Amino acid sequence: MPRIFLAYLATWQAYDIAQIPAEKLTHLCYAFAQVVNNRIEICQSGTLEADLQAASRSKTIFAELHRLKLRNPDLKLLISLGGWSADGFSDAALTAASRAELADSAITFMLENQLDGIDVDWEYPSNDMAGIKARPEDKQNFSLLLEALRERLDAQSNREGRLGMQRYQLSIAAGAGQYYLDGVEIERVAKVCDFINMMTYDFYNGWATRAGHHANLFNSLTDPDGDSADKAIRLFLAGGVPREKLVLGCPLYGRSLKGVGAEGLGATGRAGTNGAPGFWKIVTEILPNKRYTRHWDAAACVPWLFDGDEFISYEDCESIAEKGRYAVKQGLAGVMFWELSEDHEMQLLDALYDSIYGYIDKA
Repeated sequence: MPRIFLAYLATWQAYDIAQIPAEKLTHLCYAFAQVVNNRIEICQSGTLEADLQAASRSKTIFAELHRLKLRNPDLKLLISLGGWSADGFSDAALTAASRAELADSAITFMLENQLDGIDVDWEYPSNDMAGIKARPEDKQNFSLLLEALRERLDAQSNREGRLGMQRYQLSIAAGAGQYYLDGVEIERVAKVCDFINMMTYDFYNGWATRAGHHANLFNSLTDPDGDSADKAIRLFLAGGVPREKLVLGCPLYGRSLKGVGAEGLGATGRAGTNGAPGFWKIVTEILPNKRYTRHWDAAACVPWLFDGDEFISYEDCESIAEKGRYAVKQGLAGVMFWELSEDHEMQLLDALYDSIYGYIDKA
């Protein structure tokens, strides 16, 4: 049975935390804290006033998140460090002294906010595609940084007498492709992580100029050599990661492209017209607009929308249920999704949950 049903929550969005279905979640990641001068901070613009406001708001959010534990005492609250274009990691991981400073700061932050673990979202070690500093040494230094965190988390668990699932946890968010594996020592990384959150989405992203699926479970016939969630899982397994540490990622948002030719899927679009509509917008604004037609790619197990010009790749209840059943069949650690506030009345969350636990009940 999958042991992880994890949600990321983007805390820059206005969101009623009380409505989160805590009973269904095993883990909830607060996104994000940043690495600033080898230390963990909650910051916004960098001005003192804005940063103080951000810190105060984060305390309120943490208090609200802890109230969820009254409904589900087993819920694990993690702080997620980094995110897309978040810098500071390469410098912090560079030396033993800087790694120790960052690890100590992360543990202090975790304990001060009464959290259950740390999720490292460095996008990506050894890779500057997000406009961050990157070095070839990141490959080894990433492992060393995670090992420093693991050592401190275990020591703290031992001091508190935490056993089993109560021990402090360490996870990472990983890019779902060979480009990521080329920049890390994945087998060494996996040994110190409790689990790895696979970002199996954005295969066609905000720079795409061709209409393709951004979160397909399997390869589409229109793109047989492209990326897919299944291909990413198989890559990580071949790299030595145990399947019971792999968490399959699902997006609660779509990717769009305009100027697409009449054939839709697989056609070239107009550069710079990319969008990322959340599922709530797709449900409340786009789907009710009768000019869009829904299509289903049976090979890839995902839907797409098309109005003759704009192509939208997205996740719906049918496709996300396929991913849940896949995670069960493959014996994966579980599933995660980015990110909770994009869901509309928890439709996708419920479909994913039911596909996993309903499948198990019937098996």
